[in-house]
Amino acid sequence: MTSEPVPGADNRISGGTFHGPVIQAGSIGSVTLTAPSAPALPLGVPAAPSSVFIGRDAELAALLDVVRPDRAAGRVGLVSGPAGVGKSELLLHAAHTALERGWFPGGVLSIDLQGYTDGLPQLSAGEALGRLLHRLGLSAHAIPGHVEDRAATYRECIKERSVLVLLDNAGDSAQVGPLLPSGDCAALVTSRHRLPALDDVQRITLDALSSESACELLLAAASPDAETEARIRAVRSHARKIAAQCGGLPLALRVAAARVRGEPPEEFAELAEWLDDERKRLVELDDGERTVTAAFRASYNRLGDDQRLLFCLVGLHPGPRIDVHAAAALADLPVRDVRRLMQDLRNSHLIARDGVGHYRLHDLLHDYARTRAHEDVAEDVVRAALDRLIDYYLYTADRADLAVAPGRYRLPHSVARPPHLTPDVDERTAALAWFADELPHLTAALRIAATTAEPSRCWLLADALRGYFFHVKAWDSWLDTLQMALDVATAAGESRVQGILHNSMGIALIELDRSPDAARHYRAAEQLFEAAGDAHGVATSVENHAWVHQYAGDHEAALADHQKALDVYLGLGARRNVAIVLRGMALAEVELGRTESAIARLTQALEVFLELGLDLDATMALNGLGEAHTRSGDAAAARRHHLLALRQSRACGSAFEEARARDGLGTLSAAVNPARAAHHWRRALIHYEALRSPAATKVRARLDALPGFIS
Repeated sequence: MTSEPVPGADNRISGGTFHGPVIQAGSIGSVTLTAPSAPALPLGVPAAPSSVFIGRDAELAALLDVVRPDRAAGRVGLVSGPAGVGKSELLLHAAHTALERGWFPGGVLSIDLQGYTDGLPQLSAGEALGRLLHRLGLSAHAIPGHVEDRAATYRECIKERSVLVLLDNAGDSAQVGPLLPSGDCAALVTSRHRLPALDDVQRITLDALSSESACELLLAAASPDAETEARIRAVRSHARKIAAQCGGLPLALRVAAARVRGEPPEEFAELAEWLDDERKRLVELDDGERTVTAAFRASYNRLGDDQRLLFCLVGLHPGPRIDVHAAAALADLPVRDVRRLMQDLRNSHLIARDGVGHYRLHDLLHDYARTRAHEDVAEDVVRAALDRLIDYYLYTADRADLAVAPGRYRLPHSVARPPHLTPDVDERTAALAWFADELPHLTAALRIAATTAEPSRCWLLADALRGYFFHVKAWDSWLDTLQMALDVATAAGESRVQGILHNSMGIALIELDRSPDAARHYRAAEQLFEAAGDAHGVATSVENHAWVHQYAGDHEAALADHQKALDVYLGLGARRNVAIVLRGMALAEVELGRTESAIARLTQALEVFLELGLDLDATMALNGLGEAHTRSGDAAAARRHHLLALRQSRACGSAFEEARARDGLGTLSAAVNPARAAHHWRRALIHYEALRSPAATKVRARLDALPGFIS
């Protein structure tokens, strides 16, 4: 019996050494396997699709473990992952290796199921079985009409022949199930979908390559064997950048490699520069025959309407990592509905899980989703989604700030579009964790807000971030957000808001040892508050300016400014502000040798902080008491207060106050126990250096002065 050629099937051999026919019913990638002319199935060895195979050793080993002959059951492996991640290439390498080891004397039976082939319809299970049976030697009239009958005939034909079945580019579980073999056969499947309905399969998920493997793949694919190591060294730094811009996606890396193959090193630098523009990156990843966009488009087109819209809206998010609450705000849907839709996108490998309730888009998929949002979604829908996202971040940040810095004076506001549901940020630890996790997105939302019809949300977000930035001492990042907000408030003519932002900038600057710049901002704030008739704001500016004198060593001038502010706060009944001023006055009095008065003020301030539940402020007061008792010569009281501050600093998560407590404990130990002093100072130095605090210099000098110890 002679088999007839199947229309559309490509049976050319693109390379390799062959010792017999291999069953073929389609093609995988650029490699095709020859079909037999009779049902006999002798050994065949397919050529690997590429000599460049990097970074997939673990996945290849796992796939071979699935199909090894001595495996008792479950010899079906599913390789899933996003478009362009190298699933088909891995499949062929596994088949090649398995046949070289003699595992499948019956040969290889392969088919492209066209689940994500641009311009071609997905094969039904019946169509795929018909092609496979034809390749197995059955004539058209011998192939059953019903899909279940075809499946039974197909399994009967191969069950005793030890065949490896390759099912590439599957679209769904219903397409794959009838094609899985039985008996001594094994199967390997690839899909961009997780195919959750397939039971009893071993699943391997392919992710992007590591940065090192991505760079090596790019260099290997772009550099012919004849090229010298010197040339590769010359382009390696650009290759690293291109690999990062491609996000470690093998298809993108191979397209980029084709763009620069055989070109001078300058071409690498030029391509890296072009790929820097996120808006044009996908356009540049086109070598004339392959495009990353086309690969993504096939996955996008298979989505349902609701999933497609959510994918587009998630692309508007300023970062590739998004939590379900932010996604719900973008989509204006309940969180439970968004979880379901996000799971659909995850099953399609368009997003990935990144912790509980969090998801991540590959950088290039994020670029693609953003492009689709601006091209496929109405402009007013996009604008409304971004407004809801900003309101979500503002609403949640305001709640989190209440937990981080309770009692702090805040700019009053209300959110026009409160979110359906927000994460739990009402407890201090949870609020700090949320701020740390979402900070890049909060600052990005602040930038977006500056360009909307409601720019006030820009400075309101900056104000909501104040407590967190002060807590973690992230001065440079804080200054960046404050400057953005100040520019917007100045353009809007908001004098009082400008004053608040100037005061905050002064606080950050003075902590960076830039007292003259801080003083300029405090003076500007005082003038703006006076013009607005805001006595509280004026007092805050004067109180802040006291610290300029304090850092300059003019403690009497500092006390005078503190007293002016204290008088106003007492009149306004601002208890927290009164306690903060008392704490500041005490530190000035310590420097002036008035330790008895300083201890009294700090004790009074500590009582207020504890009563109001202000843990960080209380910790600062405890450290102040430790420093005051050290100066007064009461080492026991000093140690007791610094130890309390150390415990409290850990409870409230303040690395700076922990460093300050350890600094004080080191000072108390230096004369009697240098080893203990070194321990505390070294721990303090770690925190101070991480926070870029000027105090690090003093602690390092103390360590260096200890005999026998090296900082």
